[in-house]
Amino acid sequence: MANSILTFEVVGDYIIHCAGCENTIKFSLSRLPGVRTVDADRKTQLIEIDLDLDQTNKAEIFAALADIGRDAVEVDTI
Repeated sequence: MANSILTFEVVGDYIIHCAGCENTIKFSLSRLPGVRTVDADRKTQLIEIDLDLDQTNKAEIFAALADIGRDAVEVDTI
């Protein structure tokens, strides 16, 4: 089990505008295998995901975000 917390920043024209956008992101990503929690913040445009990377990889996260029209980049956290 490779537990990780990953952070992504939503970029591009279709950003997180409202609580509905936050909920859409949370719903979409929480359906992926191994995802424990998802937090999306419209003020910072950040998405934080607690997941098991043995079950879902970064490419699948980017694909799930693309499916709902969002572009994102991974943010290095220290």
